[in-house]
Amino acid sequence: MLLGIFLSISSNVLFIKLSTEVFEQPAFIYDQTISQIIYSLRSPLLTKIMLLITHLGGSYVLIPATIITIFLIIRKHQEEAFLFSIILIMGLILNTSLKSILHRPRPDITPLINETSYSFPSGHAMNSFVFYTTVSFYSFRFTRKKKLSIFISFASLLMILLIGFSRVYLGVHYPTDILAGYFAGLAWFATAIFMEKTIFFFKYLKAEEKQ
Repeated sequence: MLLGIFLSISSNVLFIKLSTEVFEQPAFIYDQTISQIIYSLRSPLLTKIMLLITHLGGSYVLIPATIITIFLIIRKHQEEAFLFSIILIMGLILNTSLKSILHRPRPDITPLINETSYSFPSGHAMNSFVFYTTVSFYSFRFTRKKKLSIFISFASLLMILLIGFSRVYLGVHYPTDILAGYFAGLAWFATAIFMEKTIFFFKYLKAEEKQ
């Protein structure tokens, strides 16, 4: 619970600090420099790879998310299935709300795909962070094989980073959009897990009192 509080507060503080710096300096120097470096790596083959990877942080996530939810229900983990669904759905709602409040335009330098929503924070970065981190969290909770859980966590981290990179590579996000998406994703994930642990704690106390 203490770790959840610390992660939630610290990630929220980092998100607010980054937001303040970005909107005080519209042409944020690090965004321009890093973006240009990443654009210089473009090639036909790498573009095809990045287009594939970026979909793994978008609507295609709904397919494995649905499968995982059904699997949890079948295994009689209804509470976990509910929490998993709430984490993902609320993550989408929070990201949409933040975008509509902050109103940062997307980059307009040679984007390789078209996006119509606002840029900050990145929805792909935030949603992929929430989804893959939750998958890793549940792998440690339900899988007794530690090596498998470590592998899933490593693969999830790699996927989160690659999805973030793909959004900058494709020219639809600034690097700070990606970083803000990660901070927002961590803040929401930590808050959700903290709430779950708090509810469990009070249920445990009530059960102890009845005994």
